[in-house]
Amino acid sequence: MQERIKGHDRDIRLARTQTFAVSEHTHETDHYPIWNEVEFIDRDPHWYTCRVKEAIHIRLHPNNINRDSGIEIPEACMPTIKKHNNRRTVQQQTTDGAATHQNDGTIGGSKCTNHSRPL
Repeated sequence: MQERIKGHDRDIRLARTQTFAVSEHTHETDHYPIWNEVEFIDRDPHWYTCRVKEAIHIRLHPNNINRDSGIEIPEACMPTIKKHNNRRTVQQQTTDGAATHQNDGTIGGSKCTNHSRPL
């Protein structure tokens, strides 16, 4: 995760807004990620399974900064995925006392600040 954070931070510093959504979001909104609060939403050691999970999270949370929707998830699968996701969120709420599920649609989510910092 640290390598990915360093890469995103470098992209923000160098204003690589054409190719990196995190950098574009930061420069358009002045929302800077709080890197020490970044959390994984999901993990998987297998590349393809990780891509499927990422696409599912993007579909479940359409209000995100991703530039694409990931791999194709058949529309017929979405009701089952949503049902499973709702059950998982309820389990997290009862275990943690509050929902811990991120809503940014990425596998590794981050929180943002609303203030500018020098680049």
